[in-house]
Amino acid sequence: MLVKLYQAKAGDGSKKKGLRRTKSYFVTPEDALSEAFALKEKMDSRYKNEIEWDYQGAFTGTSEKMKILKGYLKGNRKTTPFYLEILSVDNIDKIKPVSPIKPKSVTKDDKKVLTKVMKKLKVKNA
Repeated sequence: MLVKLYQAKAGDGSKKKGLRRTKSYFVTPEDALSEAFALKEKMDSRYKNEIEWDYQGAFTGTSEKMKILKGYLKGNRKTTPFYLEILSVDNIDKIKPVSPIKPKSVTKDDKKVLTKVMKKLKVKNA
């Protein structure tokens, strides 16, 4: 039986590389979103909260690879953006789900993004 698993990924716009825990797959999209916001918190801390996140931006990609949030260092849209992404894969017996890292705090805007992503994923999976 195939079951969907989810993974959180973040892109560091300054270092131009992706961030994620190796072999970090989650049973629910909520867990993947929790991990994504923990990665966002880590990037915000690293760049001293100078990343301006675009909460009004649209989601891009498919339900298998959906970018949910973009951010720009000091608001400069000419730079490579930071991003949060949720990936979904079909579970193969070899993949073992793990527990997500929880962010220390979640903003009101983060909660709105979480709600919008959940609605979109439920529509796609219905």
